[in-house]
Amino acid sequence: MSAPVTTRHFARVGEREVHYRRAGSGPPFVLLHSSPQSAAFVLPGLLPLARDWTLIGLDTPGYGGSDPLPRAQPSAADYADASVAAMDALGIRRAPIYGTHTGAHIALEVALRYRDRVAGLVLDGISFNTPEEAKERLDNYAPQFRPTADGAHLAWAWQHTRDQIVFYPWFRAEKGRRLDAAMAAPDYIHDVVLAKMDAVKYWLGYRAAFGHDSRSVMYKLAVRTTLVAREGDILAPEAKRLTDLPSEVRVLDTTKAQWLDAIRDCLAWCAEGDPDVAPATLPVGRAATWRSYAGTGEDQRLVRRGGGGAGRPVVLLHGDMSSSRMVLPLAEALGKTRPFVALDIAGNAESDPLAAGVTLKDYASDVSAVIASAGVASYDVYGESLGAALALELALQDGEKVNRVILDRPVFPVAEERADLLALYAPLIAAQWDGTHWLTAWHMMRDRAFFWPWYQRTREAIRWSDPEIDPARLQTQLLDWLKGRATYGDYVRACVGADAGSFGEVSQPVFVTAVAGDRLENHADRITAIVPSVVRHEIAEKGPPLAAVLAEYLDS
Repeated sequence: MSAPVTTRHFARVGEREVHYRRAGSGPPFVLLHSSPQSAAFVLPGLLPLARDWTLIGLDTPGYGGSDPLPRAQPSAADYADASVAAMDALGIRRAPIYGTHTGAHIALEVALRYRDRVAGLVLDGISFNTPEEAKERLDNYAPQFRPTADGAHLAWAWQHTRDQIVFYPWFRAEKGRRLDAAMAAPDYIHDVVLAKMDAVKYWLGYRAAFGHDSRSVMYKLAVRTTLVAREGDILAPEAKRLTDLPSEVRVLDTTKAQWLDAIRDCLAWCAEGDPDVAPATLPVGRAATWRSYAGTGEDQRLVRRGGGGAGRPVVLLHGDMSSSRMVLPLAEALGKTRPFVALDIAGNAESDPLAAGVTLKDYASDVSAVIASAGVASYDVYGESLGAALALELALQDGEKVNRVILDRPVFPVAEERADLLALYAPLIAAQWDGTHWLTAWHMMRDRAFFWPWYQRTREAIRWSDPEIDPARLQTQLLDWLKGRATYGDYVRACVGADAGSFGEVSQPVFVTAVAGDRLENHADRITAIVPSVVRHEIAEKGPPLAAVLAEYLDS
């Protein structure tokens, strides 16, 4: 029997979007994750249960793909309210709820505040801190950080995550606080660091958990509850701290090997939830930006849509080491007068990859299918950097569906450059035990603004243009890039390997931007000489904003 398929979705809750993962069939089983992670961490281990249950893994507000709450310091009760609002959006009237660590505190508040919505609780690791412990951990456990130009915040995040595996609490580096566990694998630490930095203020969930009076709430419960004390869990001893608990509460010791069966037994002990549950249907015609997934099963592409007005829709294709999130400011500016569609190209950021060995034609076919699924029949297309090649290939494939093409600071290497670029431009970013791959990636990202190609770093390779190296912006781009670190290179190689001469058959009007004096200006010259009906625009330091220039062109 094949493994249950996990799919990703968004639900609309007021002004926020909630991201969740879904697997299986049967009555719903709601899963709440720990900080600073997401449902991507909690659902895989429970996936065998999806043969009998519909697993719904919610990303806590501000984590994973869920928008944050409009509060400076949300409490566990605030997160509980948000969880129930998400259940409402998904049509889940009543269900057992699983929570681990921070998620357990949230689940506990759901049971306290919404008794009728909870068919049973499984608290897989929860803290019962004394007031003194709570204060110490609120003060020290989850320090705030900001991206820095030198990338030092990356080294800090790596060490912070490793130390959380060595001591509990991590800031008490003492023999008595040492955890009896081996160091986690580099790939796991990498994923936690990525989740930590990608969260909106990762420390908020920790503060909600440490500030939660879970001790008093436990004695108010009227819901069947299992406190799971799992072998190897840093919070396992906490399950035995309280005595004289309500009769509805039990403590369950379990080994790692028995853990899944223990959770299954907990579910059998709970009353089953209601059987009707389905992903929310997102409305489509509002002016604000919204996210969805195109595709079926595990083969999904993240799509951002929005805009309004009578203008022709515009499709935005990001370049290398990037994502739809990076072109979103331009999309929203253009969206004042027209609808827009921006997507994470397959294998980049939040989109699943295509098969190995794909070509630019394969990427164009995939984008074309995504556009069609969005109900867009006729459109203009924008491609930045290496994505310019994809924009032109899409114009060839979709023919009359594409009206105009914009190539923003395009990259079109000549034949003698390709072998070098194919070999060196997009190396595999493998997780290293000491986290040095984060700094490698950071400086790759920054050097793209200084040199072309980034790895040459010679006087001849200098880019004479204003670099976009704001640390916060680079941080966002870095995180989206590293989400697809194993497959982003396929897209790069497909774009680099394309023969620019084949684009001479493009018949649509083409608008090309370039920065005067930049090392890449000759790439714009190159494609201008190949593609008919090209309009060239030099980006000036004190000229009009790019969005205004492009909007004027699209409206002409």
